[in-house]
Amino acid sequence: MSKRRRTIIWWSVAGVLVVLLAVGGLAGKRVYDQAIGVRGHLEAAMTEVQSVQKAVLAGDSATATVAADRLSVHTAAAVSGSQGRLWSLGAALPFVGSNLTAVSQVARVTDGLARDVVTPASRVNLKSLVPEGGQVDIKQLSSLSDLLDTVSQGLDTAKKDIGKVDRSALIGPVANGVKRLDDSLEKLQPYIQPAKDVLSVLPDALGASGPRNYLLMFQGNSEARSLGGNAAVDIVLRAEDGRLSIIQTANSQEFHGPSAEPVAPLDPEAVAIYGDKIGHYVPDFTMVPDFPTAAKIFDGWWKREFDTPYNAVMSVDPVALSYILGATGPVTLPTGDVLSADNAVSLLLNEVYFRYSDPEAQNMFFGAAADAVFTAVTSGKAAPLALVSAVVKSADEGRLLYTSSDAKEAALVAPLRMSGVMPHDNTEKTVVGAYVNDNTGSKKSYYLDLAVSACATDSTVKTHTELTSSLTADEAKRLPYYITGGYFAPSDISSYVVLYGPVGATLQSITLDGRPASVLSSGQHLGRPAVKVEVFNHLTSTHSLDAAYSMPAGTQGPLSIWHTPMVRATPISTNDTCAG
Repeated sequence: MSKRRRTIIWWSVAGVLVVLLAVGGLAGKRVYDQAIGVRGHLEAAMTEVQSVQKAVLAGDSATATVAADRLSVHTAAAVSGSQGRLWSLGAALPFVGSNLTAVSQVARVTDGLARDVVTPASRVNLKSLVPEGGQVDIKQLSSLSDLLDTVSQGLDTAKKDIGKVDRSALIGPVANGVKRLDDSLEKLQPYIQPAKDVLSVLPDALGASGPRNYLLMFQGNSEARSLGGNAAVDIVLRAEDGRLSIIQTANSQEFHGPSAEPVAPLDPEAVAIYGDKIGHYVPDFTMVPDFPTAAKIFDGWWKREFDTPYNAVMSVDPVALSYILGATGPVTLPTGDVLSADNAVSLLLNEVYFRYSDPEAQNMFFGAAADAVFTAVTSGKAAPLALVSAVVKSADEGRLLYTSSDAKEAALVAPLRMSGVMPHDNTEKTVVGAYVNDNTGSKKSYYLDLAVSACATDSTVKTHTELTSSLTADEAKRLPYYITGGYFAPSDISSYVVLYGPVGATLQSITLDGRPASVLSSGQHLGRPAVKVEVFNHLTSTHSLDAAYSMPAGTQGPLSIWHTPMVRATPISTNDTCAG
């Protein structure tokens, strides 16, 4: 072959390669542009998801529907943009192909979520969860339950499909996009089943299958008890076909005591710590820091005086009422007082005793306040999300407690803080407790603040508990008799603090202000070591209790602190190591 012919051949080959590269470059550019377009639609889709969420939470179903429609447009465009001959050719190439395939899968999963999850969820009306005009629409609750089933199936499908993505060769942006979607699904899924569980019991709880009665007790934190305070006012609520009404009101003056014999069988372990007065004196049954036990004792009191049956017992305190008033807005009482989120605590737990020296007048005021808040809640004044948030906050702080004779309800509430039952083992959480009980027969717990911290080593748990009085000398001089009580000087506040260690632990030591504490009683209760110590505050002062427990062998979950819900928030802190 001549040199000239070889040159022509080489230039021809080079020309062909140039043309192929040019065509490949153009094709690559088109695929790149497609990928950028897909990314833009997916990012816009995420924005619309947030718009749907915001609108649903605000109760704006019209805006939620429009945002869901825009979302579907973007996800459909993302799916369309990740298809075509060039995209398929690119998907067959090494390295690049796995990323293009992943983008296609994410687009399809997101489109499925838009269709099967977000669009149905946009029809959720949170107002169906709260009363309006004194009634909850039970049919709406059933529809919401069916919708949750649809959403749940959609999430399960999306989670399964995103799990099929091969992440081994993905570049950073694509890998991050896949992880972001996967993480979002992980966060959503745990909320679905609890919501379905709640909706499964709500219709019957609201009287769909027959009337239900609820005994609602109000605990006054100004006279501290382990579970909150002295339960001075009680209301029986009736739920029938979704309609809610008050059928009876009672107060502590109507329970004639003390009782010569315990009004109910008492747990000997509880008696060893608190004394048998928990069954003889009506103000003292909430000393037991186990709500079902306290409710059983109160049932003995109730049956001595009344024949109104009830199916469940709920407890709230004035702080919880203040949270609820934050959702409903202020209410006006028959006295002319305006009860709001800002003044409910001080008015109901302190100022009322300056106004009224007669316990009957005080209880009438409490009853009027409870009735006004109930009316506000059932009238539909509350923003749904704000009301739900207030209830959740109250439950998390131990200010809302619930126990039921219904097996499904009891099982649903059992693992929650609102059950008022400390965990029976340390597997998921290692719980310690710090409970305050007034010993002055007064309302001076209003001036007390609690703070609790805990730390752990492999074999030891330590707790530090502070009880602080903010009562000044000038304030003590002005206190009325019903606040001071007749047993201690106005300047003095005596409290019995009962500390509980982890399940199966052993109390090693307890000190009060750095010195060995004088223990009033101790023993095992609720499967835990319990110890009672008197803390005596004179005017403004702080006293601290330090306890150490040796831990049993076995799995131990993270530390958690349960405590008496006081008038003000209790600072708590935990550490998985102990200094020193």
